Amino acid sequence: MIDSPTGIIPEELMYKERRGDVVMFIQRLLMPGHLKRDLLQSWAMTVRTRITQEEFAAVEQSGTHTAAGD
Repeated sequence: MIDSPTGIIPEELMYKERRGDVVMFIQRLLMPGHLKRDLLQSWAMTVRTRITQEEFAAVEQSGTHTAAGD
């Protein structure tokens, strides 16, 4: 689990009104899908908002995958 999105997600995106921008930002990161999901969850908890299943799926499916799985 990623404890804090600070240092990863830019400060200007640390507002719940920037949810769509955050999803797109996370989708562009090169990391496994489960870490992207954790990052989005951490962001949501920090800015006190909820994420839809569709948003979780979008970031998770954009993740890098290894031969052993994600």
